[in-house]
Amino acid sequence: MEWDDGVFPAIRELHLNFGDSVIHAIFVLYQSRDRNLVWSQKHSGAGVSKEFLVCIAGFYGSVKGSDSFKALRSITFYTNKAKYGPYGVEIGHAFTSSVAPGKVVGFHGRSGVYLDAIGVHMEYY
Repeated sequence: MEWDDGVFPAIRELHLNFGDSVIHAIFVLYQSRDRNLVWSQKHSGAGVSKEFLVCIAGFYGSVKGSDSFKALRSITFYTNKAKYGPYGVEIGHAFTSSVAPGKVVGFHGRSGVYLDAIGVHMEYY
């Protein structure tokens, strides 16, 4: 099936679904000329990945220029099949979400100027 999202002044986010060594889908958050945000349809085939998120890990620490201001500095995603990341710089205090067997079923956290904290909701085996 062919598709065309059209033309937009800006792309704000790009999401890919990847698994089994192939990209399954793409969807995009565009900014329109009137500055509204518009999601594309999810463009995908019939394939469904058996990959799922099992853990996040990363580093939390001071932001450059402020010892009192702390934020997430790095994040790595672990699935039942692969590791993705690290994204960011691995500086500060290390953290990991879980060591018990299970899968991530949601996120929670805190944000201000930056992402200050992140956690996961787990479903355990």
